[in-house]
Amino acid sequence: MKILVIGGYGNFGKRLVNSLVCHHDHDIVVAGRAPDRADGLRRSCLEAAGKAITSIRLDVFDPALETKLRDIDADIVVNASGPFQRQAGQDSYPLASACAAAGCHYVDLADDRRFVCGFTANLDRLAKKQGVTLVTGASTVPGLTAAVIDKYRPDFACLDRIDYAILPGNRSERGLATVASILSYSGRPFEMLLDGHWQRVFGWQDLRRIDLGPPLRRRWLGNCDIPDLELLPARYPELQTLRFQAGLEVTLLHLGLWLLSWMSRAGLVNDWSRFALPLTRMSDWFRFYGSDCGAMYADLAGVDHAGNRRRLRWQLVAENGSGPNIPTIAAELVISGLARGEYGPGAMPCVGLFQLDAFLRVARRWGIYVKEAEHV
Repeated sequence: MKILVIGGYGNFGKRLVNSLVCHHDHDIVVAGRAPDRADGLRRSCLEAAGKAITSIRLDVFDPALETKLRDIDADIVVNASGPFQRQAGQDSYPLASACAAAGCHYVDLADDRRFVCGFTANLDRLAKKQGVTLVTGASTVPGLTAAVIDKYRPDFACLDRIDYAILPGNRSERGLATVASILSYSGRPFEMLLDGHWQRVFGWQDLRRIDLGPPLRRRWLGNCDIPDLELLPARYPELQTLRFQAGLEVTLLHLGLWLLSWMSRAGLVNDWSRFALPLTRMSDWFRFYGSDCGAMYADLAGVDHAGNRRRLRWQLVAENGSGPNIPTIAAELVISGLARGEYGPGAMPCVGLFQLDAFLRVARRWGIYVKEAEHV
């Protein structure tokens, strides 16, 4: 199949392109506003797999986007050009809409709550009319999260609590779009389901520290606004608590972000994402602190089939800087599903589109592994 990857030379896009080139037989076209940045990616693909990729100039906000997509004639378009906060909202899905009009499938790696949760309502009718599949959130959240819950949900008679987090290693590569996404909700209020009630919390606040054992040890956590907070309570109505947080490995960086959140909450800075570039450069001063080990953990709790309270902790561990590959795996699995014709037409979030075992088979390429610890 012919696959167009927009933002294919970015932090996550280049990893997805490498996987598609090395492990699949597709014709890959990389696009973005600066196609010359794809030169290194072209060389690495030739060296790794002996396959050539092409690059073109394309902007997701180009008024002639639909015409250009028809000319490219791709079967699947992948949007890896975050931050998605700038592409979110009513009537603000230009790329997905253009893909549907041009008759090609669409997949994105969005993790912005507004973007993902408004996707189906805005695009489902158009997608079905055009006979194409549009998938949003093919990333760690909500794609991997839903796969983990679906795997372990049958172990519970009632699963009522999920507490989970993402903890990247400080030495792992971080992209500017990811930093901008994190900063966009720092100190901003949003709703989270806690103890059976929707409660207002603030981005990067409610500090706590947990110990995940080796190799991660103790890490700080703070609140993050993601699509799961809205999508998963609707999918699993028995949930009473769904809490998601994230943490920076270096204490100084995490507490610094916490202080920024208070400045935003106090109204001193409206949107920290405007300062993503200088703040990213400042964080690079601390690049050699911490480790290259990151993880995702999920605590699932509820009542088992014998009537006992049960808690299961699941951890996905990525060492040697392999963590940034994790968000691309869901997109790769969805692309494979589209190539096999597994999904019907429509616009949908990436929830229930693949199984956890399939995810882990791909993750093993980089030595990413699972730890489980159960407590009754």
